[in-house]
Amino acid sequence: MEIMTKRGYIRLFSFSVALVCILAAYAVLNMNTANSYKAKLELSYQQSLNELSENLDSIETNLTKSVYSNSDKMLLEISSDLYAECTEAKGALSRLPVSQMNLGSTYKFISQASDYANYIAQKIASDKGISDEEHKNLSELLEYSKQLSDSVEAMVTICNNGGMITASNVKSESVDVNALSIDMTTAEEAFSDYPTLLYDGPFADAVLNRESSMLKGSDEITQDEARENAAQALGCNISEISFESEESGTIPCYVFTFGQKTVGVTKNGGYIAYILYGGKITQSAIDEENAVNIAKKYLSGIGYKNMSETYYMVSNNICVINFAYKKGGVTYYSDLIKVGISMNDGKVLSLEAKGYITNHSEREKFESDIPVEEAQKKLSGYLTVLDSKKCVIPKDDGTEAMCYEFHCKSTETDEEVLVYVSSQTGKEEDIMLLLYSDGGTLTK
Repeated sequence: MEIMTKRGYIRLFSFSVALVCILAAYAVLNMNTANSYKAKLELSYQQSLNELSENLDSIETNLTKSVYSNSDKMLLEISSDLYAECTEAKGALSRLPVSQMNLGSTYKFISQASDYANYIAQKIASDKGISDEEHKNLSELLEYSKQLSDSVEAMVTICNNGGMITASNVKSESVDVNALSIDMTTAEEAFSDYPTLLYDGPFADAVLNRESSMLKGSDEITQDEARENAAQALGCNISEISFESEESGTIPCYVFTFGQKTVGVTKNGGYIAYILYGGKITQSAIDEENAVNIAKKYLSGIGYKNMSETYYMVSNNICVINFAYKKGGVTYYSDLIKVGISMNDGKVLSLEAKGYITNHSEREKFESDIPVEEAQKKLSGYLTVLDSKKCVIPKDDGTEAMCYEFHCKSTETDEEVLVYVSSQTGKEEDIMLLLYSDGGTLTK
């Protein structure tokens, strides 16, 4: 019998250790691969669940608008948007473990809402109005959408708090769904349909689509002249501000800095286009009414006259007020300026006047071929009018529409709505849902 030498024992031991190391490394590699797969799956669920929640919120918004609409044209547009949102919601659902998350009823609802939206759109396109029974069906879909939206939102909240969902395609293992808020992609998608802040203006998306007639008709100023305007706007000595750069784009500006503030002055006309503030306000000492008065006086002092406050929002101890140009009792929502006021000492921290600079001009006289009383009769029977006013709103094609703005309240709920009816044709031009919060007013 062959006796193993000492060297043989050493070799055997070395081979054994090497084998153990290889197996351990392989196990670690497999574990890392599994964890990587698991993390990717979790991220996919995070994104899809968040998308579904946002889609359901949009579906609820469009269904609500459809209930309050009394115009075939407007209802056709809403139905088209509703169908598109339902299609996106189905896509989000397809990436989730539907049965494990009890989302079967959600899929059924989305399919029904999608089919009904398509049915309503086709009926209106065929010059057939919808019946009271069909209107009632929209109301029923709305109630169901609220329940589902709340249910999915609760699921998102659970995930945010470290909850778990179980997926059949992960071999019955629990998949931790981490905080949705830490994923930047998901966060951006969540804000893509976030309610428009009314201090941004209810028509903010449409107010920057035109070439500025104000700038075209104004002479170009020098950098020194712009510096003087900047110093006045910032309330400092001209020697205290520094030239930063020249800014091109649709509104070319000279850019200056002073402390934590940056100001842009238009090269043509020398208008204050914006003021940015990089600091933080840690406490509050004044109220919103005081902030509004300070902002209004400030605008007048730098050349923006006849500005009327509409809505405001308070966040991080800064009150941002939305102003619109008003003349002859008519509010021009295209001519927007936002002003941020410190709730600590009332100082002006920020300003955004690009909407005003882009759109402001001397317009034709407000035409009201239809009296306000007749226009009010065009409203849905589900609404009670609280007040009304004349206004001009921007449209997606770059034109403007003269309207009566009706501030209404639902006859069945406490929900408030803004309905815009053309003063020339009597047709609904837009509908917006008002959302009140502790910080101010939002709209969808």
